[in-house]
Amino acid sequence: MLLKQRFLEMARTTGLAKAARRATRSQLRILCYHGLWTTPGFQFGNCMFLPPEQFEARMAWLKRSGLPVLPLAEAVDRLEEGNLPDAAVAITIDDGWVSTFTHMLPVLERYGLPATLYATTWYAGRDLPVVNVVVQYLKAAAGRVDIDAAAKGAEIEALPVDERLAALRAFGAGLGVDEAWLETRQFHIMSAAELAEAHRRGLDVQLHTHRHIEVDRQVDALPAEIEENRAWLRAAIGDVPLSHFCYPSGAHHPRAASLLAAQGVRSATLVAQGLNAPGADPYKLRRFLDGRNISQAEFEAYLSGVLHYLAPLRALIPGGGAEG
Repeated sequence: MLLKQRFLEMARTTGLAKAARRATRSQLRILCYHGLWTTPGFQFGNCMFLPPEQFEARMAWLKRSGLPVLPLAEAVDRLEEGNLPDAAVAITIDDGWVSTFTHMLPVLERYGLPATLYATTWYAGRDLPVVNVVVQYLKAAAGRVDIDAAAKGAEIEALPVDERLAALRAFGAGLGVDEAWLETRQFHIMSAAELAEAHRRGLDVQLHTHRHIEVDRQVDALPAEIEENRAWLRAAIGDVPLSHFCYPSGAHHPRAASLLAAQGVRSATLVAQGLNAPGADPYKLRRFLDGRNISQAEFEAYLSGVLHYLAPLRALIPGGGAEG
């Protein structure tokens, strides 16, 4: 990892980054975020919840960089047409965590940067934190490696909806973890009112399935999930175009593209890292998953195109694989 960071620093301070940017100028860069960590104490979630100051620093750097940041729909259209501005960037945010509304949106507004939110909606209609993620957090915060978080999450999710929060609170209390996470709404998804306000303020809201299904295992449910997701969003934000999609957790299936196309979806993004060249499959667009453990040098290396050329050298550079 140290050797990798030295290489990336060298690329940033020499002409290598500029050369990579010129060589990859026709390729679309897509950044991927989830939420921000707004709860005091234990820090959880490397790529799921960034520190607010890290997200702010990233967006400030992006604004200063001069790289053209495009709305996703425009970027997808121009990628297909082959007329993207050099080294164009799109910003995407998955899920719709409350911190997207309370912390990320003000930063995007401050720097005048367009972004797309892929919003999942089952939890948006309920004042309930996302059960399986809360369980993972409570286990980690308590340092309890002996707990099977998947089994505990499934146990709580099997309860009637109106009993799940009490079960989560009891589980946390039994582990000795305070409820700051509940007070900050750390694990809540944005409500219909918050989605509507975010849309009014310029955040592009798009599709992410209603129940955050795993498409690789539940592909037959995809059409119904898109329909329900779209109907819920339109009830919240109005009759707007909803034609871009993100695979939950990046899980893809070979049949997904045809099913999405039949639902009027024009593009879909993965979590797999990479740039997108003209002619790229619009249903397999690659992104860079930013995270707490991603250095500034690695972030810049993705945007310059250096990571595109580093990928074949991963076998030669210890720790050379980029996260995501």
